Amino acid sequence: MIIKTLLTLILMSATAQADDLLDVLDGGKKDSSSQVIPTDKSAFRSLISNPSAEQNIFLQFMKKGEMKKALYQWPSAFENSSFSKTATGQALYGYLLFQNGLKLVGLETLFQTNPNHIKQDMLELWQSTMQTEDKIWSLTDVRWNPGWTKIFGLSAEVAVMAREFDKSLSTKTLEKLLRKTPPKSWERNWTEWRYVTSLLLNGQDVKAAKLLKHLQGVEENNPISDDLMNITAARMLYQNGYLEQAKRYYEKVSKKSDYWFQAIEEMAWSELRLGQPQNTLAHIKTLMTPAFEPDVGPETFYLATLGQLKICDYAEVSKTLKEFRNRFQRKTQVLLNLQENPESPAVQTLFSELKNGRVSMDELGSAGVKLPRYSTRDEQLFYLVQRHDALEKEGDVAKKLYSQSLSEGTALVGFQAKMERFKKSVLGQARNSYTASLNRVKHLAKEEVEEISSVLKKMQIVEAELIQQLAMSDRVIEDTKGTKSQVKKGTTGSASKDTLKFPFQGEIWFDEISNYRVDVAKGCQSGEEKTL
Repeated sequence: MIIKTLLTLILMSATAQADDLLDVLDGGKKDSSSQVIPTDKSAFRSLISNPSAEQNIFLQFMKKGEMKKALYQWPSAFENSSFSKTATGQALYGYLLFQNGLKLVGLETLFQTNPNHIKQDMLELWQSTMQTEDKIWSLTDVRWNPGWTKIFGLSAEVAVMAREFDKSLSTKTLEKLLRKTPPKSWERNWTEWRYVTSLLLNGQDVKAAKLLKHLQGVEENNPISDDLMNITAARMLYQNGYLEQAKRYYEKVSKKSDYWFQAIEEMAWSELRLGQPQNTLAHIKTLMTPAFEPDVGPETFYLATLGQLKICDYAEVSKTLKEFRNRFQRKTQVLLNLQENPESPAVQTLFSELKNGRVSMDELGSAGVKLPRYSTRDEQLFYLVQRHDALEKEGDVAKKLYSQSLSEGTALVGFQAKMERFKKSVLGQARNSYTASLNRVKHLAKEEVEEISSVLKKMQIVEAELIQQLAMSDRVIEDTKGTKSQVKKGTTGSASKDTLKFPFQGEIWFDEISNYRVDVAKGCQSGEEKTL
């Protein structure tokens, strides 16, 4: 009985004895204060049961914080091991990559696993590592598993979902997020914004308006700009026929905003529908300034011709048609070339600027006219360029790791080939991201060509209308003989001393933009000559 008990105790303590072997023989416990890795990160041994000799070498490197050596040791330790194929093994490998400067690659390696199958010690290591890594969440290309929320928190979940701008999140998903996110947090504010857009897509304008009004009053942690919220409110009012009210919101959009050009154009449409073509033309005069060519699309020219037809200014209609043809024939050729070969100098300039952060068309200078109109404010392109930049830097890290492994690596036969494959894998991800960026430029170019083509058909109708009205002009003059011409006073709303009247042929001063004024006589009648 005594012998049986002793055998039982020996078997129960076998694992502990194996774990403590180095401490017993080498006195490791006395040197615990010299560990580079904090004590909460020293539990690597608990991840692997019955480690082999090669795995023990790996674990010692990890314990000392010698992450580069641990990476070089990984193939020897785990290449033929079942552990490397487990969720915990992949999580450990991702952690090793992360600690060697391959943060994006490491995190995405982790996300290829199921969090429910990873040992708690490994999860806690990742959890403590990611506490100061906020930006990287917005660059990842991962599918979010609800299990990750328990580990990395709601902030990480929302950051990953926020970059999914190309996907339509269901109202139910957003409602769940609203219930989970704390008030006044950026997570709540972002979720409310996506909920507003979801409601608008589903025709629930009133509910969307109430939530938007609330969001406009939030100043703390609000990721949505005032300009974007104002133009959204204006569009809601416009689409529901409240044109005067819509104008007030359009006017709130800052001239420095990316949305200003759209706001001016849409406000000009409001003026036309209100029967004020003189105000439409005043706004359009601003947009058609040559300095704004990269930011202004073909719809603006179509709107200009409608306003000019309203006042029977046939000479200006003809001039606008000609300018449209010249400008967008050039632009179409540029865009078609981009679809064939997007690696143009202008695109390279754009990518270079986007790597450093947000950029506007005017900051790109002459390169702006050679790019798709929305390329500087396209969220998906910005994400792809930023991601490529991060992966490109990690590619450089991988190349250094490979070079250094020639002298610092393991004695394993064939090790260099494995490291070279690893390097090529990281560089391949960077190239894939770059290719995706170029494909996005091609897509934007294709969309703009389709837009120009669509407006061209409308302009052909305008040209036909111009010919018809010219043919009928004699009858109009005959029918309106003796009618007193009524002058309509129009303005864009500026009361400043800089207000200009047409025609204006001098230098354009940017503090005078949108201060144009147009006074027109009632068109399409005989009488005194109309003035601009």
